[in-house]
Amino acid sequence: MKNITKYLFVLLLVAGISTGCDNFLSPSVDQNKPTEEAIQNVQDLKNVVYGTYDDLNKVELYGRDYLVSLEVQGDNAFSNGSSGRFDDDTDALNYTVNSGYAQGVFQQFYQAITGANLAIHAELDTSDAAYSASVEDHWKGQAYAVRAFSHLNLLMAFGQQYVDGSDLGIPYVTEVAKSGNIAEFNLNRLSVEEVKTKIEEDLNKAISLLDHEKSESTQLGYWGTLALQTRFYLYTKQYDKVIAPAEEIMNSGQFGIVGPNNYESAWKSGSGPVSLFELAFTSTDRLGTDNIARIYRPTNYGDVEVTPELYNAYASDDVRLSLYQDFDGSYRMMDKYSDELGSDNVRVIRYAEVVLNYAEALANGASGQMSAVDALNMIADKRYSEGSPYNGSVTVEEVLKERRLELAMEGHRFYDLARTGRDITSGGDVGLQDEPIPYGDYRYALPIPDREVNANSNMEQNEGYK
Repeated sequence: MKNITKYLFVLLLVAGISTGCDNFLSPSVDQNKPTEEAIQNVQDLKNVVYGTYDDLNKVELYGRDYLVSLEVQGDNAFSNGSSGRFDDDTDALNYTVNSGYAQGVFQQFYQAITGANLAIHAELDTSDAAYSASVEDHWKGQAYAVRAFSHLNLLMAFGQQYVDGSDLGIPYVTEVAKSGNIAEFNLNRLSVEEVKTKIEEDLNKAISLLDHEKSESTQLGYWGTLALQTRFYLYTKQYDKVIAPAEEIMNSGQFGIVGPNNYESAWKSGSGPVSLFELAFTSTDRLGTDNIARIYRPTNYGDVEVTPELYNAYASDDVRLSLYQDFDGSYRMMDKYSDELGSDNVRVIRYAEVVLNYAEALANGASGQMSAVDALNMIADKRYSEGSPYNGSVTVEEVLKERRLELAMEGHRFYDLARTGRDITSGGDVGLQDEPIPYGDYRYALPIPDREVNANSNMEQNEGYK
């Protein structure tokens, strides 16, 4: 998984897709060209799709900021402010319409979407000797999956599904601008339900195209997209729909839960225990000091500490506690990201999450081949040296507790709190939050960046930021 070749994203640079635009969704004059025509053959198509993964790798997204912020915004972590990172805006959710973080998340996910759209709309030369219809389908399937994944993250970040009195979603972009006219994009904010429908359609389309025999975890292939479906259906409370994709993955025989003897070493390998989708970093394309390990570990960039509440939630016989270290009451996640040079892969969807998604759906009343307690014990039996504490049956709260312990510091916590209707607390007497943020508060959604609102008269600002 670590020796994946990283493609230079020359094709998208030719297409004029760069982070230097003042407003990403409003192309400049030099972008006025039918960019999808630049994709002539299968190799071009692959390069474009690899480029979308490169966009997701950026420091603004899964390279660091987006993943880390989702822990700091909740009760798993806080910023000590030692280098001025993840402090007042992130820790206290004190974002403004000029937030650099919000701008980075908005721009970079839509950049990945534009790359996906280039791939989806490309018309390949079928007379080329290297052309294969099945290969084209597989790579376009990945593009549909990336488009769905990116829109889901944008909906979670900017949509107002958790804010009282509003149902604003996000723009769902499916076309590539050819003339440079911003009106070519669908920039009206759709309702939350409309966005969910489109995400589901893209996921189903991806599944129909992807080759299930190809299972490279550093691509969003068939198994990774099924895993993404379980996340999407769980997040949208469609619990019955979680079951089929989860059971297909679980019954495939291709994945498993790492045992206690190999758990810590699996993380230290740089890939992590059984990923269905992870973003690849190498010694040549790593982010330097702007990486996750650098911010989690006690370095000169080490602003993000684990809250005492999270650290103390682990039982003494829990193997996962070995990933943390107590520095005289200052708790650190040390080993989920251990390379301070930044060559650890970023685990986006692990098999353990799929099992937890399945267990939570079952605990919420869905019917499947297993019970919720048996599903949860697939993980718990291999995490507690004295045996799983769960027997007979489990509640939703117990599944959520185990989910917190298993997925801590991997970028899940804020959305888990939001989607289950929880108030946001600082995780104890730490961090910069003065008081709990009640569920339904406007701060459950990021502000739409001011530059995007000013550039588009159809773009409505979120509640609380007007």
